Amino acid sequence: MSIPGQQTINVGLPNESANSDSLYTAFTKINENFNNAFACASPYNTFTAGAGILVNANANLGTVTVTNTGVTSIVAGTNIVINQSNGAVTISSTGGGGGGGLSSVGLNPVSTSRLVVTNTPLVTNGNMAIDLATSGVTQGTYNNPTLTVDSYGRITSAANGNIAGTVTSVGLVTSSNSGIQISGGPITSSGNITITNTGVTRINAGPGITVSSNTGNITISTAALGGTVTSVGVSSSQLVVTGSPVVSSGTINLELPANATFTGTVTSSREILSGSEDLAASAAANLLLDTSYFTTTTAETATLAAGTNGQIKKFAMFGDGGDMVITVTNAGWKSSGTGTMTFNTIGQACTLQYINNKWFCVGNNGVTFA
Repeated sequence: MSIPGQQTINVGLPNESANSDSLYTAFTKINENFNNAFACASPYNTFTAGAGILVNANANLGTVTVTNTGVTSIVAGTNIVINQSNGAVTISSTGGGGGGGLSSVGLNPVSTSRLVVTNTPLVTNGNMAIDLATSGVTQGTYNNPTLTVDSYGRITSAANGNIAGTVTSVGLVTSSNSGIQISGGPITSSGNITITNTGVTRINAGPGITVSSNTGNITISTAALGGTVTSVGVSSSQLVVTGSPVVSSGTINLELPANATFTGTVTSSREILSGSEDLAASAAANLLLDTSYFTTTTAETATLAAGTNGQIKKFAMFGDGGDMVITVTNAGWKSSGTGTMTFNTIGQACTLQYINNKWFCVGNNGVTFA
């Protein structure tokens, strides 16, 4: 840096005063030179580089170099106009699509709980990202779930629920001789139940018979055989009549009443019965049938009520799966009250007759009386 106004001190020959300044003058010039130097000296002794500036100091040369490392010039590209290449530069766009001064584009979701937008707004170029906001429901599989759905169709909550009901298996049951066979049941998880018709599968008309169809709801008719009889019936003042009259086909049953009154001469007071029954466990023997037989599957019991004087009743064991014990009212082998008959082997049988208001054994094959 140049400092103007330097004062020169005149110095003559050595040890001679000619052409030399006096000491006063010489020191005065020295003071003026120092004052001038300090007055012109820069107050800055440190240079710090800012953005885009490089400072390089050379102590040996006494120089400081300042370099621009940022923008040094601006060149107009496509659709761009600049007023100058350096200094205060004005940049203008001449291309289309400016939108009348539009400087940025962005997306703003109505609700950030439904949509999430990132990289918005765009001021030059780039990509904005749009994604669904999380609903708070944990990803996974739910069993019998309870769900909450908002007005936008989103599931906002989900929780496992308990399976309702206590059914653990499903099956079908059919009664015996129903004409239906069932297989494959019960089902405890998955499978098929098969139902088969083992009864009537088709009806064909024979001689004198007409049918409305072969399957489904069928009407069976017969041609008129002649005559004018439309029904047959039986009536009696002493007998019990059931099933009368018969208008097409059927059975008319005749039974003696519990108490019958007869007129005329009765030649015998012995009641003679016919018919038989398969006596079930815990059942009462039928007093209107001649014989009661039974097959046991385990220990079983039955009863015999008081009879009618002269009545004969028979018992027989057909199958032995356990003892059959029959309790008899008015047992003739007891002084009074009831007695028992025990059957424990196939083929055991006995014959009883009701005499003077008691049951007496008139024939026995292995039965134990007590």
